[in-house]
Amino acid sequence: MKKTIIAAALLAFISCSKTTVPAYNYDPVLSAYLYAGRHFSLQLGHQQSTSSQTYDAPSLDGLAVTLTCGDSSYLLTGLGNGTYADTAMILQAGKQYDISFVYNGRQVSASALVPEKPTNFTESLTSITMQQITTTGTSLFGINQGSRNELSWDYVSGAYYIVTVENIETNPVKIYDTVSTSNDTGRIFRNSPITSGSYDINERVFKYFGTHRIVLYRISADYALLYNSSSTSSQSLNTMSTGIINGVGIFTGINVDTLYMTVIKQ
Repeated sequence: MKKTIIAAALLAFISCSKTTVPAYNYDPVLSAYLYAGRHFSLQLGHQQSTSSQTYDAPSLDGLAVTLTCGDSSYLLTGLGNGTYADTAMILQAGKQYDISFVYNGRQVSASALVPEKPTNFTESLTSITMQQITTTGTSLFGINQGSRNELSWDYVSGAYYIVTVENIETNPVKIYDTVSTSNDTGRIFRNSPITSGSYDINERVFKYFGTHRIVLYRISADYALLYNSSSTSSQSLNTMSTGIINGVGIFTGINVDTLYMTVIKQ
């Protein structure tokens, strides 16, 4: 009889534990890039923490996510699938933005400063002329070599920069038609984050004729760290902490300037 009572009490304790232990084994994953001149958007996900207990992940929708800048606060609109946005506020350079919300019983918060726009962004070339390399044409050696577009801007101490080059033609023509589709490097190129006020684009970077958009991104140290880590290891937003309290991911400010250049077929 005593054994039966003990077993019943133990079963009741286990059942009670299953319903009262907080589901703290899921952490929110934030993804937000705050571009000057744009509206705010936040994408939420979740990852399982090191807890040995298993629970269903709390919903990412229906959260009261607040965006604050100075004395102004906005309750973000939930768009479903963990996406939250605001169409009332235009993000401005030089200002700090904070978000806060409760997820899985914990207060989550993050902040980011939107940097100033890069200044005096210039290029040494607005166009170059290149021969098309075909399967029946001239060898690659000695062709399309030597030209480079020298980019420069006012470097801000401690700032990080990324340069992207993208072909914006609707139906671009390949410069090297000897490259098969499976080996095509695509229509966009980007460098790793740098801490300087110049970058040279060698003409070998270009894979297509036509107009190219060259974008200079001023980014935060957190974004640079994430970029370098994700490109050299298996780390991702799910494991890279970027100053977010009670969560992981990326919450960072960005500002850009843009130039254009054209690759002309000889």
